[in-house]
Amino acid sequence: MYVLGIDGGGTKTSGVVADESGRVYMQTIGGSSNPNALTQEKFEEVLSGLLAELENQNPHIFAQLSVCFAGMSGVGESGGDAEFAKLLKKQLPAQTDVVVVNDAYNALYSGTLGNPGIVQIAGTGAISFGINYEDKRARAGGWGYLFDDGGSGYYLGNEALRAVFEHFDGRGPSTVLTERLLNFFDARHVPELTGKIYSPKEHPRAVIAKLSPIVVEAAQAGDPVAEGIICKACEEMMKCIEACHNKLFDFDHPTVIVLSGGVFTHPGQFVWYLNELSRKSLPNVIFRETRVDPVGGAVIGGLKAMGISSIEESFAERLNRELKK
Repeated sequence: MYVLGIDGGGTKTSGVVADESGRVYMQTIGGSSNPNALTQEKFEEVLSGLLAELENQNPHIFAQLSVCFAGMSGVGESGGDAEFAKLLKKQLPAQTDVVVVNDAYNALYSGTLGNPGIVQIAGTGAISFGINYEDKRARAGGWGYLFDDGGSGYYLGNEALRAVFEHFDGRGPSTVLTERLLNFFDARHVPELTGKIYSPKEHPRAVIAKLSPIVVEAAQAGDPVAEGIICKACEEMMKCIEACHNKLFDFDHPTVIVLSGGVFTHPGQFVWYLNELSRKSLPNVIFRETRVDPVGGAVIGGLKAMGISSIEESFAERLNRELKK
């Protein structure tokens, strides 16, 4: 059985063909494939290029694909799921079953190996998403950076800038974030930061989201302001996790909470705060990092779609080794 897993996002699109043992036969990376951010023509171009590259690597295996599981950013919100599936079917072997879902599925399965649970995604944006044993689904947060992206990279960066400007005005405490942000932007004075952020070359949201590692590093160094930002971010994420959990699981259910996304590159500090916050509201949840890449989560989704419900640890270990080749 050969499975094509696709993980599509605003930055890149990954495709992998693997079997039920975790052996990888083909893999490639293409450009952005968020249907909300691309023209239809560009979207189809990215997708077609990805599939053509995979087929070129091994036409014999490609012709035997059993299922394609595509977790795509923006899908489910744009309402184009069926249209996207139709586009895939046109370019895949006739016998291939096609499943199109939001990329949150990939992130969840990358940590639970296909089992029920909740994923807290925190990259440029943030969202909580979960599935229970009855296949009921729930989401919370992620409704847009202008009003609802708590815990995201954008949120962390925005709070850091707020703290720096407040200290400059005399409205807030001093913080090492001032020096670190000035260095990052190659600026001499705080007022210069506005010109760096509102640059015509890149959307301010993307610029601000890149500041999240600076906040994490400053918190690890003991800066109280940065530590406060991390704590507030965890509080925002915890609200969303709790909202999903309340819809899907009993209060004391030992639910796995997968932490996925660039904000969790160094998850230790976040896990500590989240554990503290969950003691009363969700006493038995288990916070866990992802075990395979999101595209590996798509492969697992494909196996589930073919009726393979139990994914062993050995599968994840082999898939990781194969993807690194």
